[in-house]
Amino acid sequence: MRVPVVPKLPLLAILLLPAISLSQTPAAEPQLSPNAAYEEAIHPLELTRHSISNWSDTEIAALKVSISHAQADCAARDPRTFFGSDLIDLAKLCALGQSYPAVISAATLYIASDAPKPQLTQAYANLIDAQLHLKQERDALASSLAMLAAVPYDTVTAETIDEAIHFMQFVYTPDALSVALAREPLLLATLTATATATPSTPGYPGAEPPQSIHELFADGVVLAALQQLAKSSPESITATLNALNAALPATLSPDDAIPVAVTRRRYALLGKPLPNLRHPIHPTNPREPVALTSLDLPGLPGLPNLPAHNAITALLLFPDWCPQCIRMATKIPETVFTVAGHEAYLYGLLAQTVPPNPATTAKGNGTTVFTPADAANLLHNTPTLIVDPSFLDQFAVDDVPYLILTDPKRDHPCAPVSL
Repeated sequence: MRVPVVPKLPLLAILLLPAISLSQTPAAEPQLSPNAAYEEAIHPLELTRHSISNWSDTEIAALKVSISHAQADCAARDPRTFFGSDLIDLAKLCALGQSYPAVISAATLYIASDAPKPQLTQAYANLIDAQLHLKQERDALASSLAMLAAVPYDTVTAETIDEAIHFMQFVYTPDALSVALAREPLLLATLTATATATPSTPGYPGAEPPQSIHELFADGVVLAALQQLAKSSPESITATLNALNAALPATLSPDDAIPVAVTRRRYALLGKPLPNLRHPIHPTNPREPVALTSLDLPGLPGLPNLPAHNAITALLLFPDWCPQCIRMATKIPETVFTVAGHEAYLYGLLAQTVPPNPATTAKGNGTTVFTPADAANLLHNTPTLIVDPSFLDQFAVDDVPYLILTDPKRDHPCAPVSL
């Protein structure tokens, strides 16, 4: 079981350059297939299930037992006594036990072996995941570049490289950029091949399906966003986007066209001023302004100046139905902190999709029963502001929570990337 080092969050990042358009001539609005519509409808449930913080006490207890057993079994085995696929199984066992040095040993032995290595992609995935868990960023950078040079660009490779880029992109931006640059030719070749190929089934039981056209496109846009973040030349960014658009087929199915349009909408926010948070769109009357509402903030008199002048302002946007988002927002510091030496503020933006309860309800044992209507009550005394749910659509949010960062030096421009 490979657990991501950080959650993948759609993100508006600090950017200094003007946006480059990804747009093409708009066609009639497409409609998702029934299967894709089902996947979209079930997504909130899958997000909730995916977060361990939402598991029941019984499931958490079982997970702890599994981790404990895996740790003991991993410690009892010396990676040097195993070969071939046993090393991959050992890395999997040790990853479940969170014994990441042992994962690195097993994966490294497999990669260095002179024998045939049919599971080389998985070995690199295990290695990089363990290095990121141990915050060995330089090693993860070297392993990511080695992986791109050694194995086919498939779904496992894409997920592993995404994980590395997400870890590096803000604190180690040049490294994230170098990985994205190394990936882009492989991604474009895969996108071109996928666009012309007939759909096929996975080649072996349990294999993941290949990335879709819109997934490849979204990953390709990551390079352009990182180039913006790294202050690359406008010409290089234009070249990235032109190559990406050229790799797309002339006609997209609705299941690809709709998410590609979402990616383009999000990218179009690059370098643009932050929308007026004090007057979001009214849910029933667009002409009627709705004032931004503040929850109880004893340490912050009145509404903060959003975005803050001469400081980075981070806004965590999430809907009221996301329990893991609510838990994350309760940990937001109420005071200024620093990011890479710069002053920064972080606020939650709670998009209320249902009328709030006047007070939270509780079980017989005194613990809170979470419902979306309780979200505002659970976030009292935190630096969280209530916004209209139209904000989710305004920022083309398709995953939550959604982090928005603003640049204090250029009229607070914002722009989208994947975290």
